[in-house]
Amino acid sequence: MRNFQLALALVALSGMCMATPDGEPAAKKSAKHTAVKATKAVKKDETAEKLRQLQEALQQQQSTLQQVQQQLQQTQQQLQQTQQQLTQTQQTAQQADAKAATVETNTTVQVQKVQADLTDVKTALNTTTQTIQKDEKRVGELEHPNSIAYKGIRITPGGFLETTAYYRTHATLSDQATPFNGIPIGAATNTNLTEFGITARDSRIILRGDADAGTTKLTGYFEMDFFGTSPTANPNQTTSFTPRMRQGWGRAKFANGWTITAGQMWNLITLNRKGTDADNANLWIPNIMEAQYSVGYDWGRFAEIRVSKQLNKNTSLAFGLANPSALQLGTTSAVAGVASNGAGLYGNSLVSGCTATASSATPPVITVTCTNTPLYSTNLAPDVVGKLSVDDPKLGHYEIKGLVRFFRERTLPTASVGGNNNTSYGAGIGAGAVIPVVPKKVDFVAQGMYGTGISRYEDSGQYDYVVRSTDHNLQNVKSFSLLAGIETHPNPKSELDMFFGDEYYYRSVYATSATAFGGYGSPTAVNTGCYYEVTAQIPAGTSTTCTGQNRNLWNAKFYGYYDLYKSAYGTLRYGAEYDYVYRGTWSGVGGAPHGSDNTIFTTMRYIFP
Repeated sequence: MRNFQLALALVALSGMCMATPDGEPAAKKSAKHTAVKATKAVKKDETAEKLRQLQEALQQQQSTLQQVQQQLQQTQQQLQQTQQQLTQTQQTAQQADAKAATVETNTTVQVQKVQADLTDVKTALNTTTQTIQKDEKRVGELEHPNSIAYKGIRITPGGFLETTAYYRTHATLSDQATPFNGIPIGAATNTNLTEFGITARDSRIILRGDADAGTTKLTGYFEMDFFGTSPTANPNQTTSFTPRMRQGWGRAKFANGWTITAGQMWNLITLNRKGTDADNANLWIPNIMEAQYSVGYDWGRFAEIRVSKQLNKNTSLAFGLANPSALQLGTTSAVAGVASNGAGLYGNSLVSGCTATASSATPPVITVTCTNTPLYSTNLAPDVVGKLSVDDPKLGHYEIKGLVRFFRERTLPTASVGGNNNTSYGAGIGAGAVIPVVPKKVDFVAQGMYGTGISRYEDSGQYDYVVRSTDHNLQNVKSFSLLAGIETHPNPKSELDMFFGDEYYYRSVYATSATAFGGYGSPTAVNTGCYYEVTAQIPAGTSTTCTGQNRNLWNAKFYGYYDLYKSAYGTLRYGAEYDYVYRGTWSGVGGAPHGSDNTIFTTMRYIFP
């Protein structure tokens, strides 16, 4: 731009030099010409100098412009080089990314292949290990078989040998099984005697057979001990005939969830640990030395036909038809179908109608007289039992159960009038639970039942009904039972448990006159004879009768075991137990006598492997 301005200035100066004013005289022109010429010469020199300066300035500008152009070209060249380098860098980066992706892909493929190979090796190793373990187990089973194969049946023997010593502060003369409903009361002779004994009768023999018939699993189970009694055995709570079969049942378990079991087994009323099966492993049975178990424990062990259905993974429903037997408090006019009065586990006849009398001689002669009571009742129909159980791995086992019973007696009111068949119906409802408080360490256990005519299923076994002397109808006895406590396993070798049980028998009375009552727990029943050891001590005019019908029985117990030795050859276990039992009776004429007993057990048991 500056060079263009210089060129315009040069052109203007040239025009000024070439112009001549018109209309001037010649003389003047000449004089002026000389002056002008001189002036022009001067101006020419000045103009030439300025032109030279402008030319030099223009040359400098051109030189500067050339330098700028050169710098611009250099900058452009550098920019082009930078762009080329950037392009090359990008191309290199892309090539590097592609190579990296290729390497990563190859590496991933290699890693996956290595992982797959490692998984295959682990799988092969596990398979080999399992195969070796199975082979070792098979070899071990062949060398030390758990069961004996016989015509497709796996026969498994079991059981234990036990020696138990016991001591009671008040004698019951009942070996290892305490008759809770016959604890000595008042001033009975046995309240003044302690009792000690050693027995091995609780030792057991078990034989089990299992077979698979397609998808159906078949099981047969037999168990016996040595507590059989004769001739006072009865079928009330369990059969006690010699030799004594505790269990003997067969079962078919189908793939669709149905199960059929028949034979002598733990009755469906008995609390389960899981489901509704009769297997000992699925039952909750007090692991105690007391062979009569505990006051408040609801159970039975007699013939039954049971059908159950696994509704889902955790829920089971079962129904059973059980062999009936009634515990009856009769009258003198009932001459047929009278059952034993519920002496409990072994049918001790001393509890049911035996009286002791002493003569006036010195020393007195004591005579014991027992009533010959029939062992069986004339039953109308089987006992019907139902149970619904729900199991949860974390929350434990819960169940509800119901019972319906049918009673019948034939009475002969007078010798001249024909007899009558009288009936009544008993019913009860119960529930139970085994709750893991600390998994595999502490379990809370509770079970109970309430109803009328259910005494046969309660551990102390009193009476199911009474026969009314006024109209000879059957009147049921209402009762309630409860057992609760905790089982603990501080370590794999030990067990410590505590339980409390209670049974309550309600009054079931009827009026025999304006001032007297009959039935169970009658307020006019006579108890005056309960406070004297022998008849001779009773004041003149005072009745020697001791009715002593039970109102409330309760039992507290603490026991534990420790495994001294445990291996493939079996388990040697030591145990000890302390029991306190209280027996309270209904008040009558002479008051309400009561009694209690303290029992200590200690046992050594060898359990077959």
